[in-house]
Amino acid sequence: MLRRLGRIALAASVLFAGLGFDGNRIGAASSGQMGGAIYTELEQMGDAIYAELEQRKTDIAFAYAGDREELSAGIAALLKETLARDDYVAYNVDAYLYTIRRRGAAADVRVEVAYRETAAETARVDERLRGVLPAILKDAAGERERVRAIHDWIVAHVAYDTALRHYTAYDALAAGTAVCQGYALLAYRMLKLAGIETRIAEGRVDSGSHVWNLVKAEGRWYHMDTTWDDPLPDRPGQARHAYFLKSDAVMRKDHTWTKAYPPAG
Repeated sequence: MLRRLGRIALAASVLFAGLGFDGNRIGAASSGQMGGAIYTELEQMGDAIYAELEQRKTDIAFAYAGDREELSAGIAALLKETLARDDYVAYNVDAYLYTIRRRGAAADVRVEVAYRETAAETARVDERLRGVLPAILKDAAGERERVRAIHDWIVAHVAYDTALRHYTAYDALAAGTAVCQGYALLAYRMLKLAGIETRIAEGRVDSGSHVWNLVKAEGRWYHMDTTWDDPLPDRPGQARHAYFLKSDAVMRKDHTWTKAYPPAG
């Protein structure tokens, strides 16, 4: 069994380090990095932040002219909700820090973000996947078959990173090795490009924190854990299917999760 061999399955080490300040206790945040836009609604601000996160901007700054009390009370939740729009973005954010400084009737808001995968690396991931997916999916007749083809390709081409240094889809492709987060991110990106709806599930196994995928195939959600289907030590070309398109009941035998996900199976 993989777990008996001591596989350490790490979840995303995403540090939601939002520390909001107002008044003059922080330095001025420079505005205008979003084209000088001034926002009056939190929803507008969330849309703008998400666009910058997609581009992997590390320094996001703008002015907010809406209700400042609403801003102070709601920005932490807004940032988490914004990240939750796309799991690939969320699980590539390593840490973020936000600051708020009052400026007359408005407020300067700054969000500093550190990423695990750069915009250039994500572009190279997509370029590689668009190159290999047609061959991977060539003989896959339906959604389940497309998911299986992607699952088997990942297991065959990625080895588990026992040194615990590689966390991204880019790492999985460029280095050929990754921890569970890299497996799940690579599966997420491949499934999305193949037109398959997917989520990243976060929870625990007996060796610690872990992430895997939820996949919607032929109208139903299922769990898929490419990390645990990859033999350890690595055996290139061999793929297990013990954790391929499984129900909640099956996964709960050795996986737990506390976040709300679509019922599976």
